[in-house]
Amino acid sequence: MANSGMTRTYFLRKTLRLMLEFFNADEVNLLLRVYDDSTRFELIKYSPDDFRFNFFPQLNNASLHDYGTALDEHWNYILSGNINKSVSFVTKEGGLWIRMLDNQIIKNDFIREIQLDKYLAAGELKCLFITPFLLDNERIGLFELKSRSERFLCDFDIDFIETFVHTLGMTLLNQHTQAALQERVKELSCLYGMSQIAETPYVSLDDLIYSIMDLIPPAWQYPEITRTRIILDGIDYSLPDFESNDNKLASDIMIDNKKRGKIEIIYTRERPELDEGPFLKEERKLLDTVAKELAMIIKRRESEEDKNRLQNQLHHADRLATVGELAAGLAHEINEPLGSILGFAQLAGKYPGVPDQVKRDLEKIVRSSLHAREIVKKMTLFSRQVTAQKKQIDINQVIEDSLYFYKSRCQKEGIKLDIKLQPDLPFIIADPVHINQVVVNIVVNAMQAMPHGGVLNIKTLTSADEIMLIIKDTGVGMKEEVMEQIFYPFFTTKKAGQGLGLGLSVVHGIITAHGGSISVISEPGKGTEFKISLPINLPAASNTSE
Repeated sequence: MANSGMTRTYFLRKTLRLMLEFFNADEVNLLLRVYDDSTRFELIKYSPDDFRFNFFPQLNNASLHDYGTALDEHWNYILSGNINKSVSFVTKEGGLWIRMLDNQIIKNDFIREIQLDKYLAAGELKCLFITPFLLDNERIGLFELKSRSERFLCDFDIDFIETFVHTLGMTLLNQHTQAALQERVKELSCLYGMSQIAETPYVSLDDLIYSIMDLIPPAWQYPEITRTRIILDGIDYSLPDFESNDNKLASDIMIDNKKRGKIEIIYTRERPELDEGPFLKEERKLLDTVAKELAMIIKRRESEEDKNRLQNQLHHADRLATVGELAAGLAHEINEPLGSILGFAQLAGKYPGVPDQVKRDLEKIVRSSLHAREIVKKMTLFSRQVTAQKKQIDINQVIEDSLYFYKSRCQKEGIKLDIKLQPDLPFIIADPVHINQVVVNIVVNAMQAMPHGGVLNIKTLTSADEIMLIIKDTGVGMKEEVMEQIFYPFFTTKKAGQGLGLGLSVVHGIITAHGGSISVISEPGKGTEFKISLPINLPAASNTSE
């Protein structure tokens, strides 16, 4: 049986049952100390058909017993080997054999000292036999038989049992070693399988998690009744047959010291108590290791995704730079013919005798040319072909210029612009190009947050020493964990191709460089408000690069 691969608990249950029936005993106890484990196994016969098997793992004291200090004390005597073998009731292996004959307990000084007479007299038991497990002269446990019959066992039986217990001790140690090796093989197979899955290319995170869940049950004692659930970032990865119960083992998934989820193991049926509920301490260690490995796999995968996203964003930024150069070139090419159109239209309008209708048409050409020249001017502004430097500016005028391209777009998209700029604001020292970029970036984000229309409020205020710009929308809003990251470079909640995640980080850098501050208030479903404060009396400074 020891070599059949069965668990130690099941092996001992069958072995103790064989011993109980073979010697016609009423109770058998086994205390086993292997390495750091101390476990007591107990099998009691209440009737020919009623047997009760219990075991008590991880005993703090190797001789812990349920029957009081008297029995505890004699267990300690036997385990320590401090027993006088010359006494008649002490066996040759240093065990103990005590019987009650004709309702009288065989007495001597040793028994009175440890009060075993009181123990036997208090119950129905008439005979008690205990012998140690010996392995290389080391006592690794105790074997105990009890009987309600006062004629239980004889001298020949004692010799046979002690020989058998010696063999059983070696068998248990060997079986424990084999079981530990099997558990280790299962653990390594599970972890190796996880590493193989993690290295498989083009596997989605969902498929990866479900594949890991398939690897876990075979590593547990009862694979057929083991069920696994993984919860990650609020998403429950479990199969329909997972039903949480008290027979549960769980371990947190920690990534960068933040709990992102957990792994849970359950048994669908009740199992005997072991180290932690029905689970072994080795299974606790394995689950903690699996949780750490899964956290590392997820972190590595997210790092790779961030790297790929960053590369794509850099490629996109490079394309944007090329587009900027193209816009600057186009602006230069358009300016020349546009200047000719404007000049000749003005000259034609001054020619004497021009009909009124033609003069009106020429005035339209001049106005359209001036409008086109203004557009070209703003193109050069956005493509950074204008020298950027700090100077005295009217922030209201910069805001008006920034919104030049977006008023008609807001109208088309059902967004109401509510602009309230406080008149007669004091001038501030700032870079108009950079302040323009701040306004545009926040306004564009606000418009994208209102895909079905809404209200965009823009207002300026002043206090004793600063000017405040407030931009508020009625869009989708943000969760707290998103707000904590919006000023980080390359952080974005937009879909691929819709943003680089650089806009607000640039905004934050510009405002900080101007000695100001920026704060945000947002709530999902209720919109977002940006509040920018800029100092009024900022001293003039050298040119500031972006």
